Amino acid sequence: MSDTVKIHKREWLRKGFLPVLRTLYSHLQFDGAWSKELDREIVHRGNIVTVLPYDSVADKYVLIKQFRIGAYWARAKNENKSNDGLIWEAVSGYVDAGESIEEAAKREMMEESGLTCSDLKSLGSVLTSPGMCDERVHLFLASVDSQNCEGIFGLESESENIQVHALERKTVQQMILDGRIEKASALLALHRAEEILSTRSKIN
Repeated sequence: MSDTVKIHKREWLRKGFLPVLRTLYSHLQFDGAWSKELDREIVHRGNIVTVLPYDSVADKYVLIKQFRIGAYWARAKNENKSNDGLIWEAVSGYVDAGESIEEAAKREMMEESGLTCSDLKSLGSVLTSPGMCDERVHLFLASVDSQNCEGIFGLESESENIQVHALERKTVQQMILDGRIEKASALLALHRAEEILSTRSKIN
């Protein structure tokens, strides 16, 4: 385990779509003393993939739009935001048991956008909100052909209703500046992709 963390008790408070784990623990503080016993709950998410499809020939990103109840309630607190619950995202999903990160990325891209990729480049990984969940998001840039990719996708078994859009890179850049892309993982994937693509442009 760890020399700096003591786990006194752990129990599942809820299992299901979003499992909740309660942990009683102490951790070593910066002054060398142990903290008091803390009681915290986290949402168990595990490994997630976020894939940003990009067509280098057309210079287009492929983004998806779908309803998210979290986006709906977040906007309900802000009268200046549209409250339709629809949000722009990159392809995302869980890594299934026995599946590699790359396999999950390719599977999710097919399920949510109908696309296959000729190349998959890692953009690193991040912890999205370690104070309340254990989610680690693995980011990828996928090389795709975006011709005729638009439509409605998603798994019926998961009640997914996903709209796919191939958008000019300049359009997406403006959407970022305008605040129309709000999901953190999509924004981070786009920023890291832009760093790579901008460097390529300077070389060429």
